[in-house]
Amino acid sequence: MSMRDYVQKIQHLFSCIVTNPIDVASQVHVFIFGMLEGMTRYCLTRVEPPTLEAAFALALREDYTVASSYTRVLTPDAGASHGD
Repeated sequence: MSMRDYVQKIQHLFSCIVTNPIDVASQVHVFIFGMLEGMTRYCLTRVEPPTLEAAFALALREDYTVASSYTRVLTPDAGASHGD
């Protein structure tokens, strides 16, 4: 599941809770620890975003940064040496 899909899923799930709303810190905790382990989750645990919206924004930004760094590493013109 992409990070964008995960964010939308969490937004929908929390919007469905209307009778006994969950406090913001617990929402952020559930969002972060529901992620797969990786650099995005690591970054969010280090920063400790104050709101769920801040956690969403940071997660999407970090996911983009990590994905783009992998793309740069995997491109054939990235300076890989060919053992000629």
